Amino acid sequence: MLLPIRSRVLHFLATQKKADIEQVMAGLKPEYGTERQFNEANFLDHLLSLKENGLIDEASYDLNQEGNLQIVYQINQDGLDTINKYLPKKWRLT
Repeated sequence: MLLPIRSRVLHFLATQKKADIEQVMAGLKPEYGTERQFNEANFLDHLLSLKENGLIDEASYDLNQEGNLQIVYQINQDGLDTINKYLPKKWRLT
């Protein structure tokens, strides 16, 4: 069973120390890569929504080689608590 993609983004960040949008998309491509919603704009929306809801934090930011802003995210305790409270048992971390 696939999780809703936003929940899976949160879960993916729980399995990584830190990740930027490209790393998140690369990690989830095997599961969601064929879906229409699998694009950078939607993933940016998911990450920003998770951040604004207090489930992830910006760990760092910099300009990449193309001169674009690259933001690195990490999950926080509220995000971990959300996973363990609301996701199916198969996806929980404890």
